[in-house]
Amino acid sequence: IIFASIFFVSLGIIADLHAIDESILLFLVALTIVAIVTKVVGCGIPAKLGGLCTKDSLIVGFGMAPRGEVAMIVALIGLERGIIGQGIYVSLVMMSLLTTIITPIVYRNWFYRGEYCTYDKNGAVNCCGEKEV
Repeated sequence: IIFASIFFVSLGIIADLHAIDESILLFLVALTIVAIVTKVVGCGIPAKLGGLCTKDSLIVGFGMAPRGEVAMIVALIGLERGIIGQGIYVSLVMMSLLTTIITPIVYRNWFYRGEYCTYDKNGAVNCCGEKEV
């Protein structure tokens, strides 16, 4: 736990926030949206095809949305080798941070309100009072 904390702090120290300008900020917003949508689609659709109701499929998709240490390690390697600049590096680190922060907020305020999906012993789904196949 100590080394992981030191690692993430060191990644943040390397990030130069002065590199953020309007174009980098727009890139960050687009990158974050694409990162979330691709995980929701890429994990939510297979969950739906696997028999989960729509709400539970979205929960699976959003649960996979946070991008963590792998994205930051790849970004750091790209920065060190001169493949990407400081602005892109900051965008990738901030995207990882934002996707990690957004997921629990979405869970708390969207998914865990209202009724839950239920499944009978045959796998039939009853989601929010409506039968799904």
